[in-house]
Amino acid sequence: MCVNICFGDKLRLVILIVLLLPGWASGETKPLRIGLLPTLSPRVLLNNYAPLRQYLEEQLQQPVQMWTATDFRAFHEQTMAGEYDFVVTAAHFARLAQREAGWLPLATYKTANRAILIMSGKHPISSVEEIRGKVITSVDPLALVVTQSVQWLAEKGLRQDRDYRFVDAPSFNTAAYAVQQQEAVLAIISPSAYKQLPEPLKSEMRVFQTLPEVPALIWMAPPKERVEPARLKSALLNFTPETPEGRQFFEATGYAGMRAVSDEQMQSLDGIADRVKNLLNLKQ
Repeated sequence: MCVNICFGDKLRLVILIVLLLPGWASGETKPLRIGLLPTLSPRVLLNNYAPLRQYLEEQLQQPVQMWTATDFRAFHEQTMAGEYDFVVTAAHFARLAQREAGWLPLATYKTANRAILIMSGKHPISSVEEIRGKVITSVDPLALVVTQSVQWLAEKGLRQDRDYRFVDAPSFNTAAYAVQQQEAVLAIISPSAYKQLPEPLKSEMRVFQTLPEVPALIWMAPPKERVEPARLKSALLNFTPETPEGRQFFEATGYAGMRAVSDEQMQSLDGIADRVKNLLNLKQ
């Protein structure tokens, strides 16, 4: 089930005004559906992407809706089913969509992704061994930062479901609160999510481990699209922190800017794409 995140109490009036604009109210221009990987709660995603949505509406001259899903699996399945005109998805999902359904990479964020393992400042741990028998939490076992962390822990001798238990959280914020409340010893979080933690919560967290960089979220276009991919790619690459909307968006997310994605970078994702494919139990 897809969750439309265009609606919020403060946005209802805005949406009504938008629908009264020439051409939009009469249905002459179908809204562009952009899917957002559910890395944060719908409200936070909506707030973060509102400046970018407004910018794209101006650049593409058509209404834009931002959608998300209940979890990573559902979002990837909806992506592969063609339910979105464009998606902003994790690098390993992006490579799968490219290999198996012909999706096209358009742009990625300049700030690379990586797993950050955070702990409570009041109840810190000093070694990997102290994780044994405890709970680790994060948004979704299919998330790139989770896949990276599980692999890192395995290299340290700790196996999921044998040496520690992984518990899903609805959002990165929820995972951090679980650590605060001593329901988990560690939360796995991304750099952008760490930046966006509420300050009272963030002040109580400490970084236990920062893992190596991995590719960031990637904007993808399906093989059959209603908007020319080159138009969206150009708009994205021109969306910089120097623009008013860009400054607001990049300050909130910490993504720093946009850049193109090379074929070599996409091909380098094959290993983690294969691992997440096994987790998804997709047919070979």
